Amino acid sequence: MRIAIFGTTGAGKTTLLENLKKLLDKKYVFVNETSLDCPYFNKAYDDSNSDVQDYNYKLDLWMLTDRMKTFIKYKNHQNVIYDRSILDSMVFSQTDHMYNRLDDRDYNVFKDYFLTCILPNIFDCQTNNKIFDIVIYLKVDPHKAIRRINKRSRDVELDTNDLFWLNLTKAYEFWYDIYKEVIPFWVIDANVDDPSYIANMIANKIKDVDNKID
Repeated sequence: MRIAIFGTTGAGKTTLLENLKKLLDKKYVFVNETSLDCPYFNKAYDDSNSDVQDYNYKLDLWMLTDRMKTFIKYKNHQNVIYDRSILDSMVFSQTDHMYNRLDDRDYNVFKDYFLTCILPNIFDCQTNNKIFDIVIYLKVDPHKAIRRINKRSRDVELDTNDLFWLNLTKAYEFWYDIYKEVIPFWVIDANVDDPSYIANMIANKIKDVDNKID
């Protein structure tokens, strides 16, 4: 199957991916996000930067382009799991806008482009042309996600105000409500502090579907 992991920072996506590598058939290709490779990342997340809105617009465009390149690279793989995907790009752009890292003009341009040029190519209800068989939404309480972020102590995350993470969780829920109309989701309670339990549950669901396909 073609699978994307969807969920806010601190939901447990990276840990889930590492556990699934041990539990699933070797036919699966696992694709990690490359956001830290973005040349705009540090300045875009520096709230003291006077050009923060300009850098965030460039960051969001770079990330969308990078995710699309990744999709194209793996589009012929029948069994692939993405840490993040192009679905996340609109989530982060909206969060940047809510947090005043992106002005109204740039946000609306980005949103119009995404809804006009990207989303219709993700899933066409009439032709059943979809790029994901399943999107796994790791749904977590925002305050629990923040506690996990603080616990793992990544500098770029610790320097980010909690309001950004709260807005990010809201944006994920907002776009889930839109995406679920055209893309199949598995919603997983990621508040459980047992990554192995969550990974085993998801791995078993994937295996069940794979067995039916085979």
